[in-house]
Amino acid sequence: MVEMDIDSKIKCLRTDRGGEFNSVEFNEYYREQGIKRHLTTAYTPQQNGVAERKNRTLMNMVRSMLSGKNMPKNFWAEAMKWSCYVLNRCPTSSIEGMTPQEA
Repeated sequence: MVEMDIDSKIKCLRTDRGGEFNSVEFNEYYREQGIKRHLTTAYTPQQNGVAERKNRTLMNMVRSMLSGKNMPKNFWAEAMKWSCYVLNRCPTSSIEGMTPQEA
C-alpha cells in the first residue's frame, strides 16, 4: 500500500525486534521483495527517534487532556483518537505546504 501511495519501491525497513516483525513469513516476504532489514538494538527507542518522539507527543497530549479536565483513565482511547486527529491536521516541517492528513 505504501509503495502504491508514493509510487516508489521500499528499499529498507527499520523495525524494533518485536515479534510481529520477526516471523518466518515476514522474513520470507522481505527476501522475496528485496527489502533490506534494519533491526534496532533491543530496548533502545532512541534509535527510532521520529516514531518515538511522535509517540511521546501523543502520550503527552492524552495525559494533558485527561488531567486537565479530571477525566477518568477509561477515556484514554478517545483522547488518543482525538490527539491523532489533531496532529494529522497540524502543519509539520517535514511536509512543505500541507498537513499530514493532506499528504
